Amino acid sequence: MARISKYVNDTSVEKNDRLLGSNAGGATKNFAIEDISKFFKNTNSAGIAGQFTYQYKNQAPFTNGTMGVTFSVVGSNAFQNATSLKVSKYIYGETDSSENLLEVFASSKILIVDVEDQDNYGVYNTTTVTRDGSTDLYDITISQEKANGSFTNEKFYAIISIGGGSDKQAVLTFDSSNFAANPETINGSSMRYVEWSHNLSKRPSITVAESGSPEQVAHVPVKYINDNKVRVYFTGTTSGKIYAN
Repeated sequence: MARISKYVNDTSVEKNDRLLGSNAGGATKNFAIEDISKFFKNTNSAGIAGQFTYQYKNQAPFTNGTMGVTFSVVGSNAFQNATSLKVSKYIYGETDSSENLLEVFASSKILIVDVEDQDNYGVYNTTTVTRDGSTDLYDITISQEKANGSFTNEKFYAIISIGGGSDKQAVLTFDSSNFAANPETINGSSMRYVEWSHNLSKRPSITVAESGSPEQVAHVPVKYINDNKVRVYFTGTTSGKIYAN
């Protein structure tokens, strides 16, 4: 083999070009540029911050680095019919947990995209991120905003938060079934209340529009339990929408 300096530089790199090197076992191998590119996409080895890469599985068990999807239509795997995700706290190829960072997906907007074909994607609004018992898996409830294409078993998909922060909002449609069984005394009056986990990680402004008068804002007492939960009080049971901004 000639010295490397004797070889002509190839200034037009193509996906079918090959590199010579050693694999993990020490054997000399050819490595196609296309395969190297696929490795970086599947594992996010380029280190794109905030990108979660998973291998999609169309059935359990879901292991480290994988995700499952629940669809609203039986037999469908279309992005537009996805209603929830089950994801590992370990992204593909990683041994360090990302479970704390998963909270950025709560009450946010996310993009799920095929790492090899960006025309296969879905944009979703999320509500909660909930751990599946004592497992390493988390469930994320989603509602589709825009989508194209379908999930393919064992292909790789990136999940990216594209909305959130101080501008996050949430809406609860409520009725009599949402009210706590026992009232509380507020300012000397016995009041019924709705306790709502909005999961916005802040103490938002709360407004209420009751059914029958959606154009009018009801002025009601509010108690912040913490940055993710609030109690909204009423003189009796009613229905409508609660907005957190």
